[in-house]
Amino acid sequence: MTVSLKKLLTLLIFLSFSTVKSQVTTKDSARSAQLYGLSLGVYQPVGDMALNYRFFSSAEVEYLIKSKNGHFFGASFKAQYGNAIKDVSGIFSNLTDQNGNFLGVNGEFATIQTGLSGGQIMIHYGKLVRGSYNPNSGWMIIEGLGIGQHKIGLRDQRGTLPQLQSPFLEGYDRLHIGTYINTAVRYLHLDNNERINWAATVTVNTGTSINIRGFMIDTGELDRSIKFDLFFGGALTWYIPVFRKHESFYLID
Repeated sequence: MTVSLKKLLTLLIFLSFSTVKSQVTTKDSARSAQLYGLSLGVYQPVGDMALNYRFFSSAEVEYLIKSKNGHFFGASFKAQYGNAIKDVSGIFSNLTDQNGNFLGVNGEFATIQTGLSGGQIMIHYGKLVRGSYNPNSGWMIIEGLGIGQHKIGLRDQRGTLPQLQSPFLEGYDRLHIGTYINTAVRYLHLDNNERINWAATVTVNTGTSINIRGFMIDTGELDRSIKFDLFFGGALTWYIPVFRKHESFYLID
C-alpha cells in the first residue's frame, strides 16, 4: 500500500509539471513579451500634404510590450523619405533656366537633389481582437499619438548654388511640424517556435501642422495657416520577440 501511494504521488507530480509545460508554449497559451520591430512602408498623401508631395516610403523602428491578455503598449520612430516632390520646377523656377537646369556660380550647372524628408515619434496602444494561428497572433487594432515633421529635403552635391544655402534654404524647404494620430489594423504573427515573427499593417495617419518658417521665398508669401495632413498606406514589420524568462524556461521545442 505504501509503495502504491508513492507511485501515485510521483505520477501526480509528473502530470502536474507536464501540464505546466503545455500551458506556457507560444502555440497553446497567451504569453507576455517584448517586441522589437523594424518596418518598411509605402504611403499616399492626401489633403494639404498632397499639395507638395506624392507617394513616399518610410522606415520605422518599434518597441512594444505585449501582455498576456492581448494588450500592447509601446513607442516608435518613423523616418519618411522619397523622391516625392510634386512641383519641383514651379518651386525652384527662379533658380533654373528654361530647361529646368539649376544655374550655379560662374554659370555652371548645379546638381540638386530634392525629396521628402520627415519623421514621427509616437506612443502606441493596441489590442488583439481576434486570435488566429495561436493565442498570441491574430488581428489587432493599434492607435498612436505623437509629433512629427516633414519638409522638402535639398542637397546641393557640388555646393555651387549659394541660393540654396542657409538662410535662403529655409525659405524653400516648407518645414512643417505638428501633432498626429495613427489608426491601424494589423495582423500579427508570432511563430510557435519563436523564429519567424512578422506583422502586416494598414494604417491611416491624420494630423495638423504649421510651416514654422512662416514664409516661402519662391512665392513671396507668408504661410502661417494650419494645415490638415493625411496619408494612408501599408507596412511590413519583422519582429524579434523576447518572452518572459520564467515562461521560456518551460518552452518545449
